[in-house]
Amino acid sequence: MQKRGEMKMRERFKNSLILDILPIIFIIVFGEISILQWRTGVVPPILAGVVVSGTIAFMRGETLRNIEDAMGSGVKRVFPALLTVILVGLIVSSWIIGGIIPSMVYWGFKVIDFRFFVPIVMAMTGAVAIITGTSFTSIGTIGVSFIIIAKQVGIPLEITAGAIVSGAFLGDKMSPLSDTTNISAALGKTDLFEHIQYMLMDTIPAFIIAMIGFTIVGNNIAVENINMDNINGFLTEMETVFNVTPALLLIPLAVIILGIKKIPSNIVLFSSVIMGVLSSFVFQNFKTVDIMRSTILGVNQKFNDPSVTKLFARGGMNEVSGTVIIIIFIGCLVGIINECHSFDNLLNKIQQGIKSSRQLTVTVFLVSLGVGFVTGAQLLAIILPISIFLPLFEKFNLKNKNITRIVEATGTVGITLVPWSVPGIFIAGTLGVDMAKVIPYLFFPIALLVVNLFFNITEIGTSKLDNEDKEERKVKKGSIIFNIFSR
Repeated sequence: MQKRGEMKMRERFKNSLILDILPIIFIIVFGEISILQWRTGVVPPILAGVVVSGTIAFMRGETLRNIEDAMGSGVKRVFPALLTVILVGLIVSSWIIGGIIPSMVYWGFKVIDFRFFVPIVMAMTGAVAIITGTSFTSIGTIGVSFIIIAKQVGIPLEITAGAIVSGAFLGDKMSPLSDTTNISAALGKTDLFEHIQYMLMDTIPAFIIAMIGFTIVGNNIAVENINMDNINGFLTEMETVFNVTPALLLIPLAVIILGIKKIPSNIVLFSSVIMGVLSSFVFQNFKTVDIMRSTILGVNQKFNDPSVTKLFARGGMNEVSGTVIIIIFIGCLVGIINECHSFDNLLNKIQQGIKSSRQLTVTVFLVSLGVGFVTGAQLLAIILPISIFLPLFEKFNLKNKNITRIVEATGTVGITLVPWSVPGIFIAGTLGVDMAKVIPYLFFPIALLVVNLFFNITEIGTSKLDNEDKEERKVKKGSIIFNIFSR
């Protein structure tokens, strides 16, 4: 009798929508309190999500071992992000001690017209991200250079970071080399370049809006008050400390070429670290022990000018260790939610309530955004909506590229608006900014979400199936392979 009562109780827990929603409520509440009031960062809401989700999974019959295994599986899924963050930390430190970033900063001061600094930042970061296919690398290289320049001339860091992130994730979204772009197209059974071409309908308006916004904001920055004597003194100190030869600019060019050649991103990242270390031996005059210590632990050199010391004290394992820990916690949360089917009841109810194509596209938009907000996991915000809603697109006479366009806007780019997301944590740690202050200046992500939602509501540009498409689908009917992480 007791076992039968326990089984009935667990069955009731499994069907409880309240328990499905509870982790969401805890994450939102703790996120608001921790970030806005306590100023303790993103760890409390993530841990709250892990504890509540794990408790609910246990109440629904999952053993502690299963929950532990689920958390391990989640960490395994975010391992590519962990590896990327660690490598970018090493790139930043090796490129500083090797003189690459100082050279980019030095020549940036020489050629940039500071009246157009902010829109230039977005355009150049976007170009690098499109070519390399990765937002993280562009943020950790050219993005760090722009932050250093902005610090020295007094341009607000939150505005500069907003332009860097806007450009980086524009490039990540539109690059044929991007993992999220390829994953979205593959899961959505859509040709890669058809997917990219279709995304132009919301990307171009959002890009124009963002550039106008950054131009207006940039024009309100009093660049005429910049003290050129201080800048000249800073450049002189950089010339004394580093060999800022233009030859070092060939290394970023080499990274771009590797991206064009479609070399796997991890190989590009490893190669970037090696090139940074080699350049420090070839072009700079630091001791071997200082080069290796700076590369691994972060640059901690003492220069004559304190501003140079402060600006270049970056990178290495020490700087990214906090980000790595947070991503591990995010992986635990993702594992419990995914492996223990935490949201099944909620998502099934949502799916059953869809009655029109407009309702379908808007629902996908909201679910993807919601998954990103709750879990902070970029790929999960792409994978879950496609896996749940893709079969309905044929039912409502819509082409698959509609769903791939939506999840790219919300999952790839929109997630940057979530401070505790993997990209949000990385941006804050790498650029040394407070994400809560940067978010209002993420003009491209904000504009993209607004434009995308407008197209979904009005159905402007929505691509419908024709008879030829329907016949082709009947021939190619098959299951979707969701386990992309095993690649």
